[in-house]
Amino acid sequence: MSNLKNSIFSGLAFGLFMGIFFAISDGIYYAIFIGPLSGLFFGLAIYFFITSKTIKQQTEITNLDGQAIVYAGSANHFKNGEAVGGKLYLLPNRLQFKSHSFNIQNHELTIALEEIKEVKFYYTMGLIPNGLEIVNKIGNCEKFVVNNRKIWKEKIEINSKC
Repeated sequence: MSNLKNSIFSGLAFGLFMGIFFAISDGIYYAIFIGPLSGLFFGLAIYFFITSKTIKQQTEITNLDGQAIVYAGSANHFKNGEAVGGKLYLLPNRLQFKSHSFNIQNHELTIALEEIKEVKFYYTMGLIPNGLEIVNKIGNCEKFVVNNRKIWKEKIEINSKC
């Protein structure tokens, strides 16, 4: 359900920006019709992308070692300035991110829960409340964009005892 909500929000934002662009460049007629239409198509494209079987297969982790997944969800991991799309998993002993292949910097990242010092929130682009920052015991930080960041924080803190 959060994928649909996020797709609708993305489509509305894209449609608004396109409406403003078309109003400036081509007139109000385009802003009224083409802006919302482009937002609808963008939102649908995003929804079908993130719910596709290909993305699901590429972001699936296989090294579970018999452990159950505590919590999982779509996420972006910031690596060298790129918001790398993929999926974040919380297991009883680690946090694991796996990207999909539609990124420039494909990678996997594993953080042992015993190494986590602090879980903090931040605002993406300074205004969107969806950032999760993981600080390890030596002070290194990993930043993620997630849905339900309060749930992520609570579950990580319960499992890691940080």
